[in-house]
Amino acid sequence: MTHEPSRKTRDYLYGSLLAVAEHLEGRALYLAEEKRDTNAAKLMQRFAERPYSTWRTIELSLVPYQTQLKSKNRHNFLHFMKQELDALTSAFTPEDFISDRALTGEFLLGYHCERGKLNATPEIESGEDEKIEGEK
Repeated sequence: MTHEPSRKTRDYLYGSLLAVAEHLEGRALYLAEEKRDTNAAKLMQRFAERPYSTWRTIELSLVPYQTQLKSKNRHNFLHFMKQELDALTSAFTPEDFISDRALTGEFLLGYHCERGKLNATPEIESGEDEKIEGEK
């Protein structure tokens, strides 16, 4: 299985969003040497049942981790992750995004394919990096 950027189904996109959130938070936890599950992992069951309302909780919980990544000079990584979140979110139709109906198992396909893509991404994550122009 590989990531399918042309696949724009609601469930696949929501699964991909969950993987990006988990990856972003997981990197911040790793850098802080915290060994615990991410909010995305903790809320996965609820997310499958009510994705729209749960996504709000997950996305808002990312803010402190984004701040932490900035403070650790991981600007390139953070910029890349924000671009991923924006691209996935903008791929939804508004009606599909705001629907809170339960997800099918296809969200797991999106989740695992996105995780594979993120884990295979060239070393954006290693070492300190420079501040991206325009980033705060």
